Amino acid sequence: MRRPAEVVGASMPVDTLLGVAVGAGTDAGRRSGGAGAAGSGALGTGSPESVKCAENAVVKMDCAPAASTLVQDLLPEDDEGAVEYKWSLVNPSSERMVQLVTQMQFRLTEGHGECVYELGVEDSGCRRGLAPEQLAASIATLRRMAAELHAEVSIVHESDGHNGRVAQALVRRVPGSLEEYLDLRIAVAGNVDAGKSTLVGVLTGHGELDNGRGRARQLVLSHRHELESGRTSAVSQQIMGFSAGGTVVNYGSGGTLRALSWADVIERAAKVVTFYDLAGHEKYLKTTMFGLTAHVPDYCMLLVSANNGVLRMTKEHLCIALALRVPLMVVVTKLDICPENVREQTVEHVRRILKSPGARKLPVVIRDEESLSMCAQNIINDRVVPIFCISNVTGEGLDLLRAFLNLVPPRKNWAAFKTAPTEFTIDEIFSVPGVGTVVAGTTASGAVAAGQWLMLGPDNVGHFTRVQVKSVHYKRTPVKRVVAGQAGSLALKKVKRGALRKGMVLLDAELSPGSVREFKAEVLILYHGTTIRENYQPVIHCETVRQAAKVVSIDREVVRTGDRAHITFRFMYQPEYVKEGARFIFREGRTKGIGRIISISLRA
Repeated sequence: MRRPAEVVGASMPVDTLLGVAVGAGTDAGRRSGGAGAAGSGALGTGSPESVKCAENAVVKMDCAPAASTLVQDLLPEDDEGAVEYKWSLVNPSSERMVQLVTQMQFRLTEGHGECVYELGVEDSGCRRGLAPEQLAASIATLRRMAAELHAEVSIVHESDGHNGRVAQALVRRVPGSLEEYLDLRIAVAGNVDAGKSTLVGVLTGHGELDNGRGRARQLVLSHRHELESGRTSAVSQQIMGFSAGGTVVNYGSGGTLRALSWADVIERAAKVVTFYDLAGHEKYLKTTMFGLTAHVPDYCMLLVSANNGVLRMTKEHLCIALALRVPLMVVVTKLDICPENVREQTVEHVRRILKSPGARKLPVVIRDEESLSMCAQNIINDRVVPIFCISNVTGEGLDLLRAFLNLVPPRKNWAAFKTAPTEFTIDEIFSVPGVGTVVAGTTASGAVAAGQWLMLGPDNVGHFTRVQVKSVHYKRTPVKRVVAGQAGSLALKKVKRGALRKGMVLLDAELSPGSVREFKAEVLILYHGTTIRENYQPVIHCETVRQAAKVVSIDREVVRTGDRAHITFRFMYQPEYVKEGARFIFREGRTKGIGRIISISLRA
């Protein structure tokens, strides 16, 4: 029998490997303060003391019996953030109503278009409770407040307080334009045959469950060989839309089961969840790493098959997510074909790995709406890991997963980047008949509009070329522009497909774009079988850049597993656009390491 703490085929215990990854990710993440940092106004964020208290509350909730009637009070209210406590909102005066609407406006701004109201809760966090008729009147007042701000209210859950009932409500603003949409990115990872494509197909399809023979995944897979083998080989994207009231818009209306187009989903939704279905097979690991680095996911959904348990590629994907500091959620699938005792063993195995000294996470098995809400507000701190147990055939657990996706906030605050100079990273290239060359990617800062002139590069010699954007699409919908935080596709004028490659960027001319041939980085070796010396050549994964690089110099003679070092890398084939402070992963076979660029040594 395989020991749970051992990586198959490697001599290094997974706890040690994960420990090195987490320690490096935390240290490098604090120093870089880059894309991995959460926005200060998002749900669940706050001071380190409040984060610690929230973690303690999650631990207590996870340890409490499912049928416990003990009322657990909340943390004291934070004056900032997107969570507001109100004990009672019964019949407020007109002056008080104006104050309440202004306060809601502030909370919506802090939450980037959505906020949470805890009704029946005092500012101290005491869940005092209200009589049923008072709670109903308070909810009615909350709906009137939201209506004045073009927002809608959905009740997440109700429960007992000390002296009555309490309720948690989600308030979400109806977006006035595509630029105001809440856009959540989730990378779906896990071992092959864990059910990743099937789950994405069930969530984003037309409301039907899987038949147990691969019907749902046919909506997701792109290539013929994928349909024949049932295994994903390329990163595919699917979207799931939530209305301002919290209902899923993908499943049609009026009793129809017609699958809506992306344009229909965007038109009806206020929040859009984009799933990146990654490959699970080991031979496609580089594709999975590219998906986790290039698409800037807010969260990683790690799937584990209940009957197969935690396998080696599951641990590989977990290690990569931990190294990149991407918050995790775990979904245990295939409950319909798994005996109860095997399911419990799998969940316990997952909990042990997440609790290990390496990962240092707080796993919480989601049983009800209250634990779901607590995890949704705290997952952004990259400490709490919710565990869902679901079946794509029977539908067990899917409602809790959908409710969680509706509640969980975006990880990064993109508002500060919208006024910066334009930077668009390219991760896909197409040639569309009648349109020409089209590039797809993510707007890292600024905005890209139709007719705008940008600098495209670097080419094979490190030069940038001035090009014009002909048209812009967002989620397969034609728009005037895309802004920071949005993924889109751009049609370029008079640019040949052969002149483009993944890893190129479109930049504002005022950025004085330049390419990099050689850089110095602070590196941590996660795993290597022997030693690393000069002239070693791993593959660098840095955002959309994926290229082999040679070790030019090391600040010590050799480095081994767990060592930190300052290493100078030189790209082997052509210059790339990378910036100081950027974090990257490098790999070669089973060798893995992470690093942060601290200086540019040689420009092209």
